[in-house]
Amino acid sequence: MSRQLRFPGMAAACLLPLLVLPLGASSTPVGPITEIVVEENGIGPKGEGCETFVMTRARARAFFNKAVVISGRQQHDFFLYGPCSARGMFKTRYDTWQWEIRSLGTGSIAATNGDVFLLGDPRQESSVAEY
Repeated sequence: MSRQLRFPGMAAACLLPLLVLPLGASSTPVGPITEIVVEENGIGPKGEGCETFVMTRARARAFFNKAVVISGRQQHDFFLYGPCSARGMFKTRYDTWQWEIRSLGTGSIAATNGDVFLLGDPRQESSVAEY
């Protein structure tokens, strides 16, 4: 005989913070960003039109809010190489980070201690990876 426990009030009380948390919390891989500075835009070959690749603070923030940490293998297998990039820095409560965002949805961040993390925007995954 199986006994089924029911805690509808308690379950709802426990789940509510989990449902609300993502709305109020930062979704960046390194926590809330307090300041973003764009230092260079349009980096890359002129033949690829890189001079038109412009990253604003708002665009950089949008990238960091959607990006997830990926491995080098995932970057290779699931994203196309973007020849153009922009660079800058941002601050969190834990560190000051240098960043590079590439065209076609990838980037990297580097902490002051030298740790580097690759990032990818899942919305920009290559459809080629499905084949």
